[in-house]
Amino acid sequence: MKKVFVLGVIFILLTSFVSAESPFKIIATVPPFVRPGDENVTIQLTVKLESGEYDDVKVELILPKFFSASKQDSDTFNLGDMSTTDILKPPMGVCVFQVDISPDATYGDYTVQAYIRTKSGSFLDRFTMHVVGETLIEITQVASSEEPVEPGHDFQLDITVKNIGSNAVKWIKIILSPNPGTQAEMSVQSVSQLSQATSPQESTVIIPISSDLERVFKDVGPGKSVTATYALSVGIDAESKNYAMTVSLVYQDETGMVNSETRTIGIKIQGKPSLELQGIEVDPSAPYQGEEAVISITLENNGTGDARSVKVDLSSVLGKYTSFIGTMKRNENNAAVFKILIPTEQEKFPEHLLNNLLNKTQTHTYPLTIQVYYEDTEGSPQGFAESWDLMTRAKYEKTIFYVMGGAVIIIVMAVWRLQSRRQLKALEEE
Repeated sequence: MKKVFVLGVIFILLTSFVSAESPFKIIATVPPFVRPGDENVTIQLTVKLESGEYDDVKVELILPKFFSASKQDSDTFNLGDMSTTDILKPPMGVCVFQVDISPDATYGDYTVQAYIRTKSGSFLDRFTMHVVGETLIEITQVASSEEPVEPGHDFQLDITVKNIGSNAVKWIKIILSPNPGTQAEMSVQSVSQLSQATSPQESTVIIPISSDLERVFKDVGPGKSVTATYALSVGIDAESKNYAMTVSLVYQDETGMVNSETRTIGIKIQGKPSLELQGIEVDPSAPYQGEEAVISITLENNGTGDARSVKVDLSSVLGKYTSFIGTMKRNENNAAVFKILIPTEQEKFPEHLLNNLLNKTQTHTYPLTIQVYYEDTEGSPQGFAESWDLMTRAKYEKTIFYVMGGAVIIIVMAVWRLQSRRQLKALEEE
């Protein structure tokens, strides 16, 4: 604290003797930038006397915070006598200084004062030195308009890049490679000139709607962010999983250095199953009462993802039955099979006799409820229910025909016998 106070007092005393208008013109030649921790930084000052004559000219640097002389008295330079009228005394001189930059120096512009002392007065001039820091670029956010993305859908991908360093970035290119594996394979084939290869390339999963996947931004200052937006589409046949994409960051900082970095980001693609009832078959198509029937319920997965833990419940007055199918992949058909015993419906005797005599088939309908249960790839329960009617028919009772046939035969024989007796009796009476 005392040191700061003393320097302040000295500075006030020095400035009190500085003339308002300086006859000297200073041209500072300094590096375009310096970094924290730099040592022996050369500062060259060209001191030009505009008019007059001055003896014992000395130039001293008043260094700002974080700047210090590399060696003792390396911040002071003696030019001697200078004159614009005396040819024996030069009107121009060059001063060379060596300074160090503290590792704790922060990004920014620092003002260095040049204090010119002569026997007849003192003058003050100043120049600026620019301290740069680290150039650091970071992807701070990756956002998708649809999360997760379903196969066959279009989506917008936003990649936010932030300048977290202390240097300004003149320009930055953000280049997205949505299918790095496929692109690498194509690059190898291009270098090898495998034009004669007939095998097709692996289809890309993530397809750019626009072929331009490069975004350019200029003048990104420290702490500022830019967002690159891409319009993409997912192939309909994409599998449900996480996919890696490569982001290349090419940028030039204010020091003129061009840097290139590669980052990997991920996107989740997840399909959704959608089971539909394709058809119901019964064997036999119209089963008889008292016999078994096989009912096949066919399902199809028309969604974009696999259906897991698929099961079908069949319920009616005939009972409740369950058939487990398991996993159904996309575009897959599968059937739940049930074997059911059809009960015999009791009919009243006159109605039963009449139906048999008229050769009329008696039918009966059973309402069935079909319930389908399954899970999506996240384990969330899904399902639907359908109603369907099972038609059954009664069997013909052939026994009654046998009985009736026998009765007719007996009656015919009885009539024939009776007729024969009558004819025999008539012959005897004659």
